[in-house]
Formats: sequence, structure tokens, C-alpha cells
Amino acid sequence: MSLRPSALPAGRASLHPGRSTTRAGRLHRALAVAAGAALLLGGALTTAPAASAAPAADTCRGVSTVGLYCGYDAGTTWAQQGSKGAHVKEIQALINETTFYRKASGKSLAVDGDFGPATKAAVAWFQWYYIGEAASDGIVGPQTWKALRYGKR
Repeated sequence: MSLRPSALPAGRASLHPGRSTTRAGRLHRALAVAAGAALLLGGALTTAPAASAAPAADTCRGVSTVGLYCGYDAGTTWAQQGSKGAHVKEIQALINETTFYRKASGKSLAVDGDFGPATKAAVAWFQWYYIGEAASDGIVGPQTWKALRYGKR
């Protein structure tokens, strides 16, 4: 027996009663399913950030075992100009989201994982402002991580 609509018994225009086999009917059904899914997910289908996007400001939070954490790296790896990776993104996000850097400089630090001249300048500013002038070398070591993670003076 063929499952084509023409092979169905008389009076049955569809394999599933109440469901349309026309292109318009299938389109309406697909749109209804998509709208229902979006409603169930609270709009997450249209508002989810790209995987490489920086977390929103409210994603930096206190974690009991780490201190302040922005979602990129929970470690305390040394970083200096030329370093790359998730630990650099964490440094950049912490400076952007938990300090007065944006207000003081008038700009945001790019959260791109590349410890370039702008990140070095931001780290040196952070060290000068929050730790003290003597610590302002632009290199993120244990003292700077402690200030980034656990608070500023």
C-alpha cells in the first residue's frame, strides 16, 4: 500500500486527521511550533549571545573558591604583553566589569584574549589605582590576581 494521499481511502486527504498536507498548512504548522518553542524558552532563541561574545556585565560574580569570576578562566596564570588565552579574557573582563576603568578611560577594554598594549595599559592603571604605584608594571602575577579576584583597597 502506498502512503501517498492519492492512495488513501476516499474521504481521507491526510495520514493524520486535522493536519494539512498543503505547503501553506505545513508552513503554518512549522511557524506555530517555532513560536511555541520560543515562548517556552523565554525568547532564548533570539537573545542568546554568540559563543565568542563577551559575557554581560552581570556575569562577573563572586565564587567562594575563586573570588570574582567572569566565566572565562578560574585560574591565576601569569600574564603579560604577548600572552593569549582564556586567562587574558578573564583579566580583561574583570577590569571592565569590576573596576572604574571604563569611567576613568572613557572606553572599554576589548575582551579578546590578546594581551596587547591596551590590556597592558589597563592592567598598569588597575595596579596603580587599586594596589599602589610601586606595583604598576603591567604584568598580572599573584598580587594583581589577588586584587582582581578578592577586592581592591
